Amino acid sequence: MMHNFFRGIRLKSIAFFNNKGGVGKTTLLCNLAASLSIQQKKKVLVLDADPQCNASAYLLPDKQLESILLDNGHQSIDSFYEPVRKGMGYSDDIPTIFRSERFEVDIIVGDPKLSIREDLLATDWAATRNGEPRGFQTTFALRELIGRLQGYDYVLVDMGPSLGALNRSVLLGVDSFVMPLSVDIFSMMAVSNILKSFKNWRASLEGALARFIEEEGQPYKSRGVDVAWDLKFAGYVMQQYTAKKKEGVRQAVDAFENIIAKQRAELEELCGFFGCQSEDVNLGEVPTLSSVVPLSQQAHAPIFSLGAKDGIVGSHYNRVEEAGGFYHSIAAKFSQRIDG
Repeated sequence: MMHNFFRGIRLKSIAFFNNKGGVGKTTLLCNLAASLSIQQKKKVLVLDADPQCNASAYLLPDKQLESILLDNGHQSIDSFYEPVRKGMGYSDDIPTIFRSERFEVDIIVGDPKLSIREDLLATDWAATRNGEPRGFQTTFALRELIGRLQGYDYVLVDMGPSLGALNRSVLLGVDSFVMPLSVDIFSMMAVSNILKSFKNWRASLEGALARFIEEEGQPYKSRGVDVAWDLKFAGYVMQQYTAKKKEGVRQAVDAFENIIAKQRAELEELCGFFGCQSEDVNLGEVPTLSSVVPLSQQAHAPIFSLGAKDGIVGSHYNRVEEAGGFYHSIAAKFSQRIDG
């Protein structure tokens, strides 16, 4: 039985993160979001915090997204930072929320200008480490924003593949994170890099919070709650690896066996840092689904909802049905892990 770290009835925020690209992160997030909404009737919002806007491009038709990005009339996620940059505190508004009809989820679209905010977040992280209120305000802007998104069961946050200041701010603003993985040496090294960064961030934040108390005489609060290092590891999802069969049992090919063993050791260390059990955080695996992912992206629809009008023919129907089995299974484990 999966251990539950996330008791309570409030909104849960979960980032999907790996600092290695090409692990199917956005495909996983969007299809999992759709499964949670369509199958489990959860209210889901996707927050696209990746300046490359891949989740936005997947969830929304091309013309709609182009109109949004070129229309200065909507409140973008980047614009939420502008008053903070000017030292005016947080915006009274929240970014504009749109609807993905085929995925049946809401979305705050990404903004390419977010990449420029790295400078602000990096500069103000130094102020945060010194215990300065302005630094904390910038660092926890995403936490402030997520706290305003009421009426949802889950906010799922897409992120770019980096360990930069923007992603640090995202991870300090959410409750937990899911890590998509693939069986290769770079994905294994990514786990090690992530763990090193987490250790550094926790030490820096705890020191900063202590300095803030010394200067201000009280803890730093975000939305009325004392800030602390409280990020949780919600779990990982593995891309299926190349395999052979021995007596009918699927096994990894020889080239991957050592990587798998080392990756398991890295995951054990990550679980040790977060105080969880490795068997609890395995949310499942997904096949490559390479033949139907492009059709899903073109249709701006979940893989498991694709039909003839989306170009599905012949053996593609089997892949669509298979995808549904995988994503619904992962969604069931995910919600059990998050909600108990």
